[in-house]
Parts: sequence; structure tokens; C-alpha cells
Amino acid sequence: MLIKIIILIGLFHHVILSLKLVNLKKKRSDVFFVNNKILERNVPKKKYRILCNKNKSYIGSNYIFNRIFNDNIKSNGDKTSELLQRANYIRDVNGIYNILPLGFRVINKIIDFVNKHLEKLNSHAMSLSILQAKKLWNISDRAKLYSDEFLYVYKQKHSKNDKNSEESLKKKIEDDGYILSPTCEELSLSLINQIYNENITIKCLPLLIHQYNYKFRNEKRFEKSLFKSKEFLMKDGYSFHSNEKCLNETYEKYKECYKNIFEELKLSFNIIKKRKKDKMNALESHEFQVLSRDGKYKEAAHIFKLGDYYSNKLNIKYLDKKNETKNILMGSYGIGIYRLLYFLIENFYDEEGIKLPEQVAPFSVYLIQTNQKSKYSATKISKILNMYKDCMEKKGSISQQKNEQDDQGADKCGNSTFVGNIHNDDNIFNGDKINNDDNIFNGDKINNDDNIFNGDKINNDDNIFNGDKINNDDNIFNGDKINNNNDILNSNNTLNHDNRVDINNTLTYSSLTSNDIEYILTLWLFNTFKNKNVDIYYDDTDLHLSRKLKHCDLIGAPNRIIINLSNLDKKVKVPTNFYNYIDNSDNILWNKLYLTFQNITIEYKHRFSQEKKIMTIRELFKYFKFI
Repeated sequence: MLIKIIILIGLFHHVILSLKLVNLKKKRSDVFFVNNKILERNVPKKKYRILCNKNKSYIGSNYIFNRIFNDNIKSNGDKTSELLQRANYIRDVNGIYNILPLGFRVINKIIDFVNKHLEKLNSHAMSLSILQAKKLWNISDRAKLYSDEFLYVYKQKHSKNDKNSEESLKKKIEDDGYILSPTCEELSLSLINQIYNENITIKCLPLLIHQYNYKFRNEKRFEKSLFKSKEFLMKDGYSFHSNEKCLNETYEKYKECYKNIFEELKLSFNIIKKRKKDKMNALESHEFQVLSRDGKYKEAAHIFKLGDYYSNKLNIKYLDKKNETKNILMGSYGIGIYRLLYFLIENFYDEEGIKLPEQVAPFSVYLIQTNQKSKYSATKISKILNMYKDCMEKKGSISQQKNEQDDQGADKCGNSTFVGNIHNDDNIFNGDKINNDDNIFNGDKINNDDNIFNGDKINNDDNIFNGDKINNDDNIFNGDKINNNNDILNSNNTLNHDNRVDINNTLTYSSLTSNDIEYILTLWLFNTFKNKNVDIYYDDTDLHLSRKLKHCDLIGAPNRIIINLSNLDKKVKVPTNFYNYIDNSDNILWNKLYLTFQNITIEYKHRFSQEKKIMTIRELFKYFKFI
């Protein structure tokens, strides 16, 4: 009975003190101090307008083609093809174009850009085989229209003994080999039929699909350029409908979608209605023609209203509500990805090289450090960062071992034991003490995960209030001083944190030189842009500055940042624990390196402007909407 009374008194005391802590927290929130959570709520997180879905920022020394220059390449007056090869986008081998890593980045960005528009139409991306049975084309009566353009994998040989013309014709239809795909109307309709087990109903329609795949055509009007070649990358889409009204609506939506694509890329274009039937056997079609530098309009995309031609020829039907079979109406919508790349370079290049819109540029930002001695600083700083990483890993393993030991200790204790004292997983009562996972009451003291109240002291993960002191993850207010740190205050007033490590005791390195400071700034900028989903290229190669500037303009990076610290900027004091903040994705405003570098100036230039701007790091981050 006595024990129960003592427990009740202790719990009552605990409740009173908890209420005091809550009130104290409320008062503390009215102070000028702002913690991380309040900051995130009050300061909107802005993102740079151009995002890379699959962010792949590069450091130049790790990039395979950063040293290859092809100044001697000439392409018989075709400046666009010349730039594509000089900038290492593509390479021509025996008349066949191969896409290099830089060109591959741009093509993937074009695909992502186009795909965002197609998703608004509820079109589903897929991939069809580039290998097609020619018998499908024989059935649709298009084999004879494309016969000169087919590229065969193999062609079935007919026996001379096949004297019966009907038997010979049947074999020709069924066994005429395979072709490399020139287009996929027959294949797409056959695939949909197989997906629905040859039982397409009106509920399955409408259906829109598209793919990004290679096409092969042995065209007579062959050009030795990316604009028209035997092998090319294309986006081809197909729609399947149960009625003409739905087909017409989708056709108009696709037309509007393509218009938006060309307008956003700032390409001048015309839409031409084609009146005569062509190889597609279309009822109606529109061709999107882009203006080139020679004043001519060239085809970039084409949409076709096919009607029920393919459904009728392939005998693939759908069941309506009355269980009657009816022909499926189709639409076909193509846009050349290689041609888009060609037109973008054709329209915007200048004497220095390629200029691309930011949506499709290989890198959004090109970062240059003028200091040629940065490689020595890079070696030094990388050693420091590696030691920091090792310390973090060791600390992680120690914490894991400690947790395992705690778990083992908890297992030994069991659920509850009473030997003179009361002890369970949640509470330990010993004399006048209460201890649980959240709270420890010892006389007039309370300690939990969030708060430690010792006399007039409070300590939690975010804040420490000690007399006139406030301490949280970002700020320590001690009298008139504010110190950004990462802290938990224990009884010995030593600072420690789970996520950050002070390695000054284990790491010894000489004081940072001005070259080191410049490299730290550069590396921190690179990591900040990367963490903000802006793909950035840091040219840390030992090439001369003039060569780096030339390379930046040649490949078409829209934003260029040059770091060249003045003598005054080089005197800035970098925190000794800079390694905690050099790759920190937390709010920039609380980053120690931002507070250190925010007033340092850099040179900025946009590729579409001749003006060079000198701006501070703070102004730069505002321009990119990081803050």
C-alpha cells in the first residue's frame, strides 16, 4: 500500500512538472529564436525552375569526353552536323551516327520534355520490338508501298518447285522474313489484340500508347546528317477508338500537344494539312514543319487520322455494347527525336558553339575555378573529407554496438521485476526516483528524450535553455552571442550530435590556405546545386582557362559561373568543421559555409546573353531561387 502511495505521489509530481515544461516551451516559442521546424514552415522552399529528373552532375576529371576537341571537323557546309561532332554529341562511323555521352544526355532530356506533355494526354509509354514480321505488312497491303525502304534481317527464299501460284503467294505472305521497323501501325494494333486475348471490348477503348524507339528506312533521299539517315530515333504514338468523335478529339489534342512542344522550345513552325493519301493510307494528316536557317521549312513531326483501315485489313475488331463486332479506329502520331535535336542546334548556334534551351541543355550550370593550383587543394581537402567519412562510419558502428548491448540488457530485464524496487520497461521507481524511456525523475530533476529540466535548465534535441541561454541544432544563444552548431548539452557542457562529428581531436591538418578556401567554396557550390536538383558540371581539369571557356560555349551549357576570389575574399575565415557543411542538404540559410561565403562575389553569364554579371553568392542563390 505504501509503495502504491509513493508511486502515485511521484506520478502526480511528474505531471505537474510536465505541464510546467509545456508552458515554458510556449513562452520560448515567442522569443526571436526560430528552430529548424519553424523555419521550414515559415520560409518557403523554392526550387530552381529547371529540374533534372535523373540528376547526374559531373566533376570534369571523371567525365570521359571532357578533353576531346575536334576543331578540324568540317561537314561540307552543314554547320549543325559539324557542331554536333565537334562538341562530342555524335560521331559518324561509315555513314552511321553513334550517340556519345554528351549527346545521350541531351536526347534523354528531350525525351523527358516530350514525355511530360504526353502524360497530359494519358498516353502510356512502352517499347515495341524493332524486329517485325513482314507478313503483317503483306496483309495490310503496305509492303508494296514500302518495298524499296525495307531493311531486311533475312528474306525467305521460295522454292522453284512451287508451281502453284496460290500456294506460292500464301508462302510469301506467311514467310517473307523479318524487317527492321520503319513504323509500327500494324504491330501496335496486333499487340493490343493479343493483350486483350483477341477480345477487345468497348470498355477497353479509347487507348493511347507511345514509344521512343529506333526506326530504319532505306530512303532514296538519304542525307549524310542527323536530320535524315537510315537509322533514327523517333517518338511514335498510336490511339485506338470505338467512334469517330473520340478519334477526332484525340487528334486535335495531339495537334495542340505538338504545338506546345515547339512553342516551349522556341522553334518557329508551320502546320501543313496534307490532302493526298500517302503510304500511311490516312484519311487526314497534318505535318509540322520547322523553319531552318536557310529559310526552308522542314518536317519535324506528323500526325495521321487513319480511320478503320488497319482494323479492316488485319481483321481485328472490338465488341460494342450489343456484342456486335466493329472496326477499331486508329490515329498515328510521330515526332523525330533526332530531328528535334538537329533543329534546336540549327536554330540557336552561334560562332562560339551550341546554344540550347535550358530544358534540354546537357548541363544547366558550368562551373569554372580559375585557380590552376586547385588540384593541390583538392587532394588536401579530399583527405580531410575522407577522414571525416571514416569517423562517421566508426561512430555509426559504435552506436550500433551500443544499441545492440542496450537491446540485450532490455531482454535480460524482462517485462517487470520487483525486488524491493519497482522495475519494468517503462518505469523504474527506486526510493524517490522514476525512470522510464521518456522521463527520469530524480528529486527535482526530469530527463527525457526531448527535455532535461535541472533546476532552471532545459535541454532537448532542438533547444537548450540554461538561464539566459538558448541552444538548438542551428543556434546557441549565450548572452549576446549566437553560435551555429550542432549540439546536445550534457552536465559537462560538452557539445555532441548524432549527425555531425567534431574530428579536430582525431584529425590534424595544417591551417587552410587561400587556395584551400577557394576550393572549399567551389566544392560547396557544386554540392549545393547538385542537392537542389540542378545538374552542374564542374570543370576541374588542368586545361587552360581559355580552353574551359571555349568548351563551355561549345557544348551549350546555358549558365556559366566563374570563381576567382579577390585578395580580400581570400581572407575569409572558414569554420574548422567545414566538413560538416560542405555537402549538407539542410536549409541553406543555416549552413555555416553559406554564412561564411554569402558576400563573396563570382562572375555569372548566361549563354543567350553577352552581359557578364558580378554577383554575390547570396544574389546567385536568389537568382536560382534556392533562397
